[in-house]
This record gives sequence, C-alpha cells and structure tokens, in this order.
Amino acid sequence: MTGTLLEFSFNDSTLRADLRRKLAQLEDPEPFLKSIGEEFAGAGGIINTRFKQEKGPDGTPWAPLADKTVRRRQKQYGNAPMTILRMRGHLAGSINYQVGGGTLKIGAGKEVEDYAAIHQFGGDAGRGLRAVIPARPYLGFSDDDMALIEEEAVGYFWY
Repeated sequence: MTGTLLEFSFNDSTLRADLRRKLAQLEDPEPFLKSIGEEFAGAGGIINTRFKQEKGPDGTPWAPLADKTVRRRQKQYGNAPMTILRMRGHLAGSINYQVGGGTLKIGAGKEVEDYAAIHQFGGDAGRGLRAVIPARPYLGFSDDDMALIEEEAVGYFWY
C-alpha cells in the first residue's frame, strides 16, 4: 500500500484477562452469595430490620398481638414493650444463612424451628391446637429485594 496509511492493531490481552477473571467468578459464585446472605441475614441486615419494623417482606405489617397475649404479657412483664416476635429475641437471633453448592439458604435456627414455622406460615398451636396464630412472614424476597440482588449481581459479575 502506498501513500498515506492509517494502521490499527488490536491488543486483547487486557480483555482476555478480564474475561478469565469474570469466568472464575461465575464458576465460584459463593463470595457473591455470602455477601447477599450477610446483607439479608447478618446482624443489622434486611431481615433484622423487618423484625424491628414488624413487617413482612412485602411491607405488610404483621398481625397485631391477640388481646389475650397482651393481657398475659402485661401481667408477666408490666409495661414492657409489646413487640411482635421479639419478646425474648430467640427467633430474630437465630436467623442465619448457609452457602454451598451454588446455593444460598436463609432460615431460622434448628432450636426454634417449630416456633419459626408457625409464625412464618400461621396455623393452629397451643394445647389442643386451640390457638390460631396468624402468619407473620419474616423470610422471603420482595420485588424490591430481588431488584437489589439483581443489581448487585450485575455489579459483581459484570464490572
């Protein structure tokens, strides 16, 4: 070629290194899953906030305490705060997460599993199953939660 010349060469070594790093992240998502687990189930996480706000994942306030429960607590504890699902803190304090095999699991500890289940899903409880416990969900992902996870995944795996 004669005359004026414009030449361009493509050096893809930086791009290849970035792609190798991203592929490694995709092959081992556990660091990402741990960060999501911590954000939801860690101390001060999203689920802990739900307990403080007494709201489910969708923002719906939990059913109020039954009159009978309020009277029993007033008799036992006087003017102590009438918190829902936090009288002793065992349930909220048992929330944890596990990561393994590319999966994140969030739940209540084994020591409170029956108590945790009846409050998450509601149902009949007590002697002779005469008490009806309303569902007060504390576990779950709202649409906003899913959007947050998706945004963090894009940031983690793409940038």
